[in-house]
Amino acid sequence: MTKFLSICSLIAMLLSGCGSDFPGQPSDVARVQQNKYPNGNLKEEIPYNKDSRIHGLKRAFYDNGQLRAEENYKNGKKDGISREYSRNEQLLEEVHFKDNRGYGDFVSYYENGNMRAKGKLLGYNEDGMPEFEGNYKEYYENGTLMCDYNFDNKGKFDGVQKRYDENGALEDEENYKNGLKNGVFREYKKRGDCKRRRI
Repeated sequence: MTKFLSICSLIAMLLSGCGSDFPGQPSDVARVQQNKYPNGNLKEEIPYNKDSRIHGLKRAFYDNGQLRAEENYKNGKKDGISREYSRNEQLLEEVHFKDNRGYGDFVSYYENGNMRAKGKLLGYNEDGMPEFEGNYKEYYENGTLMCDYNFDNKGKFDGVQKRYDENGALEDEENYKNGLKNGVFREYKKRGDCKRRRI
């Protein structure tokens, strides 16, 4: 009888610890679902809380086992830093989330490691497109500046907006106020002279 009780106690202890002991996950994670590729490699790990909401660090992998993405969730909503990686383990994008809404510093990279874009994320519009505030820069894959935009705190163009060619020469510039064109538009020739102006 004592042996039977010891075995039952051991099983009860093991079962009670199963729902809260997942390495790298918050203590209130109840289970982690693992999906696999046909080759047997892990495709994704999805942590859930007791209410069956995604909660904790969700990870996705390429079919060769390399990390593809990691996203932090809290009670079913993205909350924390989300990162996406290329097959050669290069960071492609990093976005901060709070209550399922992107915000704050945003950076993305090309697979060669050169910066693709950086700015301060305000959120996403109804079409899922990012909206920015303050200064936003985008680059060509060779590292040359492509555009230098400025936004107000509502995500509308505000101030001077500049676009460049792949060699770094200024192509055009125009001024905006409250999302509307305001002032002179200048378009430049290859050597930088103003070839066209319009108001």
